[in-house]
Amino acid sequence: MLVYVNNTSVMIFSGATAIDAVRRYCTDAGLSLHEGEIYDAWGNVIAADSPMADGRHIFTQSPQ
Repeated sequence: MLVYVNNTSVMIFSGATAIDAVRRYCTDAGLSLHEGEIYDAWGNVIAADSPMADGRHIFTQSPQ
């Protein structure tokens, strides 16, 4: 399924969680794994194990 992390499209498997999407985003971008908080489209902190749905937008702060 297609989701968006920091407004970048990311293909993840069905049943993936927010941390799975962030891992794919970091891997695709050549970044180290982000270990900070994850936010939904409204700026609310979400759990790393939050289920993802096609088209969902999540955000992280850039890894240092």
